[in-house]
Amino acid sequence: MEPEEEVVSIRVVYGADNDMEREVRISCPDATGLGCDVTRMLLDFGLRIVHGDMSTDGKWCFLIFRVALCCSVPAHWLLLKSRLEKICPRSQGAQALWRWNSRGSEPLQHPFLLQVTSYNREGVLHDLMHVLWEADVAVFKAHITTGPSDKVLDLFWIYDNKKELPENHRVLQICDLVRDCVGQPDAECSINPAPPDSCAEDSTSTILKRCACKDAKPAASLRKIMSHRKSSNSVQSDMSSWQGSQSEEYGGLEDVQVTIDNSTTSAYSLINIVCRDRKGLVYDVMRTVKDIHIRVAYGKVHVRQDYMCEADLFVQEVDGQQITDQEAQEELIERVKQAAALPVVISIKDVYDETCTELLVLANLDSGARGRPRVTYDVTAALNAMQLCVFMADVYIESPVGETEQRPQEMHRFLVHCIDGCRLGSSQEKRSMYECVHASLAGTELVSTPFPAQPSQLAKPKEQPAPSQKSVARQFRHWKW
Repeated sequence: MEPEEEVVSIRVVYGADNDMEREVRISCPDATGLGCDVTRMLLDFGLRIVHGDMSTDGKWCFLIFRVALCCSVPAHWLLLKSRLEKICPRSQGAQALWRWNSRGSEPLQHPFLLQVTSYNREGVLHDLMHVLWEADVAVFKAHITTGPSDKVLDLFWIYDNKKELPENHRVLQICDLVRDCVGQPDAECSINPAPPDSCAEDSTSTILKRCACKDAKPAASLRKIMSHRKSSNSVQSDMSSWQGSQSEEYGGLEDVQVTIDNSTTSAYSLINIVCRDRKGLVYDVMRTVKDIHIRVAYGKVHVRQDYMCEADLFVQEVDGQQITDQEAQEELIERVKQAAALPVVISIKDVYDETCTELLVLANLDSGARGRPRVTYDVTAALNAMQLCVFMADVYIESPVGETEQRPQEMHRFLVHCIDGCRLGSSQEKRSMYECVHASLAGTELVSTPFPAQPSQLAKPKEQPAPSQKSVARQFRHWKW
């Protein structure tokens, strides 16, 4: 097959670093939400978009992205091509726009529980997340505990993107990769269907039906959201609480300029965005407009030499009309600003009688109920760079309590301490951890100073013995996440 006939082609950029930059071209039937899926995949590979063109006539789409690897991210160009081809819609005879259909949607994936028991070592959680990603396994929930004898029990609730579990060859393949990763041939590893009790919905944790954005059931349109808000006298955006939960001690939002123009063309509204570039910026914007059922017909993204990103998106409401309502425009501008400036919320506090420090990272889900890619991987990379130890970690989805416009969020919780077992005692240490984690999530260069071990003035965090694999299943119904 010639490169021009390929659905996905990845080409070398002449004059650029051959190992760091590529041009990704996609030509396939159009699908509402495909732009979100593609940019999410690029983020999942640790890539920054430095230039992009997106166009569609409603039947066929053509996407071109020039991408660059972020700091300390290995290249997986062939794997990227393979996974992009899987998410692109198949050619259709009538070449009609791919739309969600409850009868034609993919069957619900079954969750599995991966249990790993091994001895602790520095960076093992970071390495495990990378190995599972390479194995095409999606982790949507996790619980990691370290016992007093340095024995670690890792529980990962996973989906197999290859849909080969629980076939024996797939179980053996994943377990072999895990044992090689931890470097302990005697490490215990098992994969079984996740017990229903562990996936039951309650007020603090929920398991949602995951799918690609192009396969997701259409969400409420911007017009319906505004109509409902007016009828209920509600003025709060479902993103407005994010800014309030960000501690001012660690800095505010970056300046983001967003404008909407209806005079450039009579058929579309033009959204212009100017802000500082970072990893995942285009994904966050595309996810936001998909969440309120705004269609992007054409888009252009360019990162200037001063690392400022400028994006132009020609959009329509679901009925093919411009966005003319003033309040709807203000709502859209606010949502795009929040997505561009504050994709995650990072909070740090001392817990357990100030014997250790809790790092909490919150991220929104996309319309397919999938969490933000690479959060655990990027956070643990930052903690490893600072030589901070993680002795307990949780990843789960939390639904808002009561009637609210807020959507479920993915929570990443880490209990960390210094090498000597002490918490991060000073505000400067907490600020350094915040800046290092923020830099890792944004794809900028990590500049970190490892915390030196100091004479212990606090008791080492109280550690509970890691439960055995057999006892875990019996305790699921009593766990609250």
